[in-house]
Amino acid sequence: MMKIFLGAISSLAILSFVNALATSLITKDVETCPINALSCSANAGGSCCSPASSRVVLAQQWYEGLGPANSFAIYSLRPSHCDGTITPWRECDPSRNYPDLNSILRVNQTLYDEMSTYWPSFRGPATNDEFWSREWKGHGTCITTLEPKCFSNYTQYHDVYTYFGTALQLHKQYDLFSILSDANITPGGSYSLDAFEEAIRSYTGFTPRVSCRQGSVLNEIWIYFNVRNRDQYEPTYSTARSTCSRQHPIQFPMK
Repeated sequence: MMKIFLGAISSLAILSFVNALATSLITKDVETCPINALSCSANAGGSCCSPASSRVVLAQQWYEGLGPANSFAIYSLRPSHCDGTITPWRECDPSRNYPDLNSILRVNQTLYDEMSTYWPSFRGPATNDEFWSREWKGHGTCITTLEPKCFSNYTQYHDVYTYFGTALQLHKQYDLFSILSDANITPGGSYSLDAFEEAIRSYTGFTPRVSCRQGSVLNEIWIYFNVRNRDQYEPTYSTARSTCSRQHPIQFPMK
């Protein structure tokens, strides 16, 4: 049975804030959706019912000094084509390339603080705003269920808060550090690619994408999701292969 980790992140506070911005996140006046609309299926419905022609990928990264020592850091929440090809970075809706995203996010200080902790820029805190803006422009605006027309009572920047709040919630629910620790895979050791994949598969039911840098140093882990009824993220199979060698152990460095 799938476990849900209820760590220190106050995601309920984030979701409460987002919910307070509108009466409903689910009811749609502009589009009638099939029952249990599911992305990448014959029952996907329109672009507000499930992300148009895409799954959604939560990419988490592991680098020395990036984020807490006992947590993977978020890299992105991005769409991925149903046919398995990765959706490239692109500005899908330039009209929502909001200036000064930093100030928009600071309206919810809890959300901002958690992003600073768990979604930091690789180039340091001074570049967080630039990094988050790029993720929003190139990935957030490409997830069609976040378009303003898909909210029954849209208020300004509701799409932004929902995108970043959803990523934090998924990061907490799919706590890779805890999942791996439960399988006795811990920083400072070296383990096979099969061991990494099996640990995560035992939790999600599906094989993730595990990538390495320098050939055998753990870099990123991607979990793929189909989206049901607009905002229910369900793990599914990876459509991209792991890049780490199966012949050599993967180094899981200490932070």
